Amino acid sequence: MKRTIVDIPDARETGESDAPDFVRASSVEELAKTMQLGDQAVLNRVLLPGKQFGSYHILGFVAAGGMGEIYAAQRVAADGTRSRPLALKVISSEYSNDWRVIERFKREARISRAISSPHVARVYEYGESPQGHVFLAMDLLTGEELFDRLHRKKVLGATELAGLILQILTGLDHIHTGGYVHRDIKPENIFLARKKNGSELVKILDFGIAKSMEQASDPLLSVAGQIFGTPQYLAPEQASNPDVDARADLYSLGVVMFECVTGSLPFDGETPYAILLAHQNNAVPALPSTVDPEMAEIIYKALAKRPEERFQSAKEMIYVIGRWLDQTSDGEDEVLAPQRSSGLSLADILDDEDLATTSGQHRQLKAEQSQTAYTAQAHPSAEEEELDEEPSAVAQNITIVAIALTIVAAIWVAISALF
Repeated sequence: MKRTIVDIPDARETGESDAPDFVRASSVEELAKTMQLGDQAVLNRVLLPGKQFGSYHILGFVAAGGMGEIYAAQRVAADGTRSRPLALKVISSEYSNDWRVIERFKREARISRAISSPHVARVYEYGESPQGHVFLAMDLLTGEELFDRLHRKKVLGATELAGLILQILTGLDHIHTGGYVHRDIKPENIFLARKKNGSELVKILDFGIAKSMEQASDPLLSVAGQIFGTPQYLAPEQASNPDVDARADLYSLGVVMFECVTGSLPFDGETPYAILLAHQNNAVPALPSTVDPEMAEIIYKALAKRPEERFQSAKEMIYVIGRWLDQTSDGEDEVLAPQRSSGLSLADILDDEDLATTSGQHRQLKAEQSQTAYTAQAHPSAEEEELDEEPSAVAQNITIVAIALTIVAAIWVAISALF
């Protein structure tokens, strides 16, 4: 089995999340009924509890997607010791020869090794089984995606939203400081993990199309006629050029914030092409009067068309939202607008001299005091067999074609989420 081990937690490391939740079905029929699975291809290849997948002992079933399945599993070492339960993503063999799928999995492992943050889902192993199944072993979390919460609640209260956004921004700051841009921030890639004490810890998921800031071009995204990402959350400049910087992630987060306070997206359309044009050309719709004016101003700034007019870093946005929360929230959580106003405009906050000092990061430091300290250092790898290889020659030689949005044609949009 080809593999690269990033780091394997033993059974004594219980992790931050609450007890993992997965389905322990004794038969395929029981699993199909419990999970309402009707895809016969999935049922034909599914692994039941007690089965082995390479070095992994299957505990149960988590989810199924278009390209494979996710299981709860423990890695069994040569001496018989077992890791804590992990999430094992297994890609079906029909996709294992697709260099784009393989490259996305390698990216997940590379970035996990490079970035250590409590707000980034950890990958512990990347590999390929003798049967040709590519897999990832990563954190097994309990909770829900922000997408599911919005589907259930429609909108979030001001205090709840600010708390979640500050955690997301802290994770983005760690990612950006580590030298990467995520490029696919959306509710489906924001997981609200339930901790043992009942609190929530935000985890940023899916680094399959993330890029290094030092990388001038990206073979994975240099496919003529394709844009990788999610149109509804794509920064205007990302539709034309995938080589964006950290400010594209802040724009995507601005879309998420707009959705959280209104229950709808700022830009939508009948086709992906129409949505991309709307991001580039249409004014941001006015937020309802129930949204606190200062919070509205923060959202509008994050959604500026020109990167230079947005927040310039996650740290800056952390500071502004932290100041707003300190000034306006006394524990109440109305639907959107707190009853008190700070009396400060966004311009006042951004002009504050504290922004240039360490005190300007007070919200971030408060949040991190009770969490694992962030260290932007490489984690030693037990094996380096193929994780650090450059993309294949085929990938490197693909012609980089700029997408001209003035061409009236449908653009095939490759949605980034694997599942």
